[in-house]
Amino acid sequence: LGSVQGRGQELIAIALVRIDRLVAYLEEHPEIEDPDNIIMGGCLTRKALLYQKSSLHMGLGNYKKAMKDLTQALEIDEFYTQARESRACVWAGRNLKDDETIYAEFRRIVRENHVDNRGNEVAYAFLAMAVLGNSSLGTFKDAKAWYDKMLKASKRRDEIYGRRRQDELPPAVQSARRKFRECGDLDILDSVAGIERMTLRSSTTKRACLNCGATAAADGGGLSQCKRCKTAYYCSRECQVKDWKEHKKMCKMLEKESSNA
Repeated sequence: LGSVQGRGQELIAIALVRIDRLVAYLEEHPEIEDPDNIIMGGCLTRKALLYQKSSLHMGLGNYKKAMKDLTQALEIDEFYTQARESRACVWAGRNLKDDETIYAEFRRIVRENHVDNRGNEVAYAFLAMAVLGNSSLGTFKDAKAWYDKMLKASKRRDEIYGRRRQDELPPAVQSARRKFRECGDLDILDSVAGIERMTLRSSTTKRACLNCGATAAADGGGLSQCKRCKTAYYCSRECQVKDWKEHKKMCKMLEKESSNA
């Protein structure tokens, strides 16, 4: 939505402002979140609003703020697994945390999820790749065990929701399939003393250019923050100028809201 021509960014800005106001209102009136409330019945909650806010920040390429939203949601309810899963996927997909933290987080997620949860295949994929790339987390056989669980979860997901093409699988699942094909016979690898584990990590990326999606400037440096709204990031002056027609309404709205806070 952040890159949709027309009113995409303006709609995101409106949503961000409204969510902040609703969260503030719920903090003043906690009875609204009560599941036994005869009016809302707990349907309107701060954790759900923060989860939606994180999705909007991701749409703008601001993963740092998205992680803050999800962490706040989990501070309200540590068993809000939907938020924990989303945060863990960004941690792992953008290399924002170490293998041990990611591994522990996904272990907790698969324990809390229902056996038929559609997100299980992604959690198992990240677990398999974490172990495959870090010998302190287990052996190659352990990695293969997680990988087998991923395959089983993918099959079950297709049985429930319909069969998908290979290119429709989540990126993490596709990546795990590719990595394990490259490994070949894991029993042989486990028998070789002192074998080096392959590296699965690339660069850490907390943000992306709102115009083109780049995670770094052309010279390899960091992205530049919009000095007015402090929410959008760009890889170059050219991208910022090109996106200004779309960004200006959102920018002014968020700047005004920030000054009123």
